[in-house]
Amino acid sequence: MNRTRIVLAGAAPDAEPTYLILDELGSVVGRGILPVQEASALTPMRNVLVIPGAEVLVRWAPVKAASEAQARGAALALLEDQMTSAQGAHVALSPPEADGQRLIVALSAARMQAWLDHAALHGVTPDLVIPDCLALPEPPDDPDGIPVIVTAAFGALTAVRGQRLAFTGEPDLVAAIVGERPAQALTGPALERALADMAVSPAINLLQGEFDPARREPLGRRDLRRPAVLALALLISPLILWGAQAAADHLRARQAEARAEAKVAAILPQGTAVTDPAAQAQAQLDALALASGGGASGLAAKLFAAVEPMDQVQVESLIIMPDGAARAALSHAAYSDGEGLAQALNASGLSVRVEGSREEGGRVISDVILGAR
Repeated sequence: MNRTRIVLAGAAPDAEPTYLILDELGSVVGRGILPVQEASALTPMRNVLVIPGAEVLVRWAPVKAASEAQARGAALALLEDQMTSAQGAHVALSPPEADGQRLIVALSAARMQAWLDHAALHGVTPDLVIPDCLALPEPPDDPDGIPVIVTAAFGALTAVRGQRLAFTGEPDLVAAIVGERPAQALTGPALERALADMAVSPAINLLQGEFDPARREPLGRRDLRRPAVLALALLISPLILWGAQAAADHLRARQAEARAEAKVAAILPQGTAVTDPAAQAQAQLDALALASGGGASGLAAKLFAAVEPMDQVQVESLIIMPDGAARAALSHAAYSDGEGLAQALNASGLSVRVEGSREEGGRVISDVILGAR
């Protein structure tokens, strides 16, 4: 005999739940209060847990997504501004209705777990979890076009169900929201009949996502295959990234070399093979500098041009070094002339580094290194 146990969770965390047992025809064949007990003490049957609707948010909205997990995420984003905090929320969705609208229920995941733990404490592992306001039937419209609502008392609170409307609250709050609309209050056998119908065709089951019983079954080899592949990918990903970066750097270096060779080939005499771009480019630039009065001859010319207006300064020696700089020994009257000499040379476009000074024959000899700026 296929029987169903409907367990009504109390609003208070420590309240003992009540229950109804339905036979295969939906008739109540047992009722009572569930004590704290082991699951083995209960007769195995399908269990439906009805939780207080005061702690859930119920809305209808069109939700489209590639998967149910994505749909729950999209639904949570839709309700985020209507919730005290979206962090740690659990969302459940019904299948799409004819017009694309979906029933959305959001609640605290911690409270959901607390109700499941409380049910387990009383020996019950639910196959279906639903808030009390959605356990009521959705009423048809009144013939006059006035929306009709259905209400039922669950403890000290009143559950309300209307056309795409469901909530649970204090009786005074419910009366203020309902106003003058026609209302049908379900009590006694009528309420039990409604609960029996709900158990057969529920509007929604909150056991979705992380609370889906199918996700809590022991993992098999096939279940472990994807995590194993992902773990392997995580381990080798640094090597893959390093290899990809090295390949990209090598490609960029080759491209830079090709561009450099092309630029060097453009300044070399036509037909000259590019074998050492840096050395060939420097040699060509040196040749161009000498041809234009620069280079070693230009450096010497600038030195003599700078010294010529200075009556007390003479060039004692000039040595052109392989790197293109020049070492000069300059004779002047006094040590104090050194600063003015350096300024004059700088003004002529030469960089000057004084290596040292000494006295010879009553004059000061300053050794300087000159290089074109």
